Amino acid sequence: MSETSDGDNGLVVELSRAARRLQRPDSETEALQLIVTGAVDTVPGAEQAGVSLLHRDGGITSAATSDATVDEVDQLQADYQEGPCVTALREQHTVMVDDLTAETDRWPRFAPDAAALRVASMLSFHLFTRDDTVGALNLYSGIPRGFGTESQLLGGLFAAHAAAALGGARHVAQLHRALATRDVIGQAKGILMERFELDADTAFQLLARSAQDANMKLVAVARWLTRAETPDERDT
Repeated sequence: MSETSDGDNGLVVELSRAARRLQRPDSETEALQLIVTGAVDTVPGAEQAGVSLLHRDGGITSAATSDATVDEVDQLQADYQEGPCVTALREQHTVMVDDLTAETDRWPRFAPDAAALRVASMLSFHLFTRDDTVGALNLYSGIPRGFGTESQLLGGLFAAHAAAALGGARHVAQLHRALATRDVIGQAKGILMERFELDADTAFQLLARSAQDANMKLVAVARWLTRAETPDERDT
């Protein structure tokens, strides 16, 4: 059996702590905040961190950061559609930048603006789950060559845990939305059943036909109907 160095033990301890913090976040917002704070605490050289999310239409937004300046830098990448984050997302790999001032050919708009905000080096990780890409984790340093091999190794392991936590939080949010949709449709069916003395199937068919005729989503018609049936608080 090979011996484990003190340095390796330290990496394992830090990663274990970070993984425990990322377990079972209550919401996507909480997951994002845990990721940015955990990344700074865990990855060597990381002074600040941010998470950018990839949307179904291909858009990228800055979702959470550990600092106002980082929020501005992440937003620059989203606006310009270029930078380490965008490259990590499009090419699905890790991007390490030793010195942003030397990257004007690769990212002609982003690099000088980020350097002007005193960002010298960056490390961006593609965040993905088994089913989908969810975004990118961006780490920042104010000095050139702020990240090394250890940063890449530990950051990559942390990013894997982060993606799983974020994906899990999104799944929970989707379940909550589905339950809320089911509830409002059920309320609308109940209103139609009571008003027109219909059974449940006929009430649903009427609701669905109304949505089709109005060229609206079923849940939108259901919400409209339930709001219409709620007494105006100004009249009470």
